[in-house]
Amino acid sequence: MLHWSLIVSALGVIVAVLGAYCGWSLFPIMIHKKVEQSVIIADGSEQYKRFVNLPQPLNFKVYIFNVTNPDMIQNGAIPIVEEIGPYVYRQYRQKKVKHFSRDGSKITYVQNVHFDFDEDASAPYTQSDRIVALNMHMNSVLQISENDPGLALLLVHLNANLKAVFNDPRSMFVHTSVREYLFDGVRFCINPQGIAKAICNQIKESGSKTIREQSDGSLAFSFFGHKNGSGHEVYEVHTGKGDATKVLEIQKLDDSHNLQVWLNGSTEGETSVCNQINGTDASSYPPFRQRGDSMYIFSADICRSVQLFYQSDIQYQGIPGFRYSIGENFINDIGPEHDNECFCVDKLANVIKRKNGCLYAGALDLTTCLDAPVILTLPHMLGASNEYRKMIRGLKPDAKKHQTFVDVQTLTGTPLQGGKRVQFNMFLKSINRITITENLTTVLMPAIWVEEGIQLNGEMVNFFKKKLINTLKTLDIVHWAGLCGGMGVAILSLLYYTYQRGRPAKAPVKQVG
Repeated sequence: MLHWSLIVSALGVIVAVLGAYCGWSLFPIMIHKKVEQSVIIADGSEQYKRFVNLPQPLNFKVYIFNVTNPDMIQNGAIPIVEEIGPYVYRQYRQKKVKHFSRDGSKITYVQNVHFDFDEDASAPYTQSDRIVALNMHMNSVLQISENDPGLALLLVHLNANLKAVFNDPRSMFVHTSVREYLFDGVRFCINPQGIAKAICNQIKESGSKTIREQSDGSLAFSFFGHKNGSGHEVYEVHTGKGDATKVLEIQKLDDSHNLQVWLNGSTEGETSVCNQINGTDASSYPPFRQRGDSMYIFSADICRSVQLFYQSDIQYQGIPGFRYSIGENFINDIGPEHDNECFCVDKLANVIKRKNGCLYAGALDLTTCLDAPVILTLPHMLGASNEYRKMIRGLKPDAKKHQTFVDVQTLTGTPLQGGKRVQFNMFLKSINRITITENLTTVLMPAIWVEEGIQLNGEMVNFFKKKLINTLKTLDIVHWAGLCGGMGVAILSLLYYTYQRGRPAKAPVKQVG
């Protein structure tokens, strides 16, 4: 009996050792290899299919700053705005693959984007809602003409032909519908004659993405109409082959490793940090995330890479993950004192800016990115300098609502929820020789803010749990059952052996006879 208790105890120790080995060595290696295989983009694989067609559409929410006192602003008053929205769109992304590299480590594609208005998610708001918003196209044309010495003469003609070019504007604001402002286009340059026609031709030839020629020859401005349809940018990204931690990282954009948008260093051929292309396009992230790390996303809409920093552990519908958020180096810490003065393009005259040409904290000049004098901030100018916020009434910054964040599954890099949140603004100011602007107070005027992101739906959550989370739980049970069960059996067997050894031996029974 004692012999068998020692054998059982030894077997328990072996099971416990196997449980520990499986849980802390074998299973992690197996999982790592399985995740590597699942995230690598190979022609015909399941991941390739998910790469070409995202399993679910992204959420694209637009909030518009409706202007409540346009006539008073024309006479120098501080603008009062009211946020309306969200206007929610489902954003579908489909990649048209051009080719793989010879070694299979790179894939080149063009991305097509399509927007569908979500009536239920937007209710009670509709695309027919009437708004009073900043006249982006007129303000843009006026400021570009003012800032370009070669177009100084155009300003004189613009003032005399403002009525013919921009539909007889009474203020720097346009009365329109949400559908026109965001996608269909606010029309102008309708049947211009003489000099007005020449001005319209010059606007058309400027090549602005947000201004498109209509079938009748007129022009139309919209924020996102140019994004709705076939893409033009050619991306080359890493497939993960050879190094899964690089999967989906952008290698080239339009056959270039870097941008030519921001300022570069004084040394010939030197690429500044501002022009570097880092990270993924935010539709997914590299796997095997670690607490305390950071990662990059690249946004073509704002022509820059953005660093995201680990914030905390999270749970999303039973799926563990990490939360990442932007840091101060996004748009707050910009300037020579932060070694990124390459973002200070200094393209705008007579606006609210620092003596060195950089904007104050919380604002980024996108003029060289969008070919229009657009200023980027966080929604409601969250964290922006008081030099800008004090000049607008109606802003209600809230970090929970307006900060950019993303929750990412730790092993696979799959985004669980979150998204990019940014606001587009323009300076409103008096422009020499333009009568309609002569009484304006210089302010940074908000137009819209957008949230582009994802919330993993129920179908994808169930798929994810079935494919990964439940498997991890099963392996975890096997690990701890083997370790604890084996140790338990070993300890009980040893206790039994010790107990039996400690009992006094029975005296032999004497036989009579």
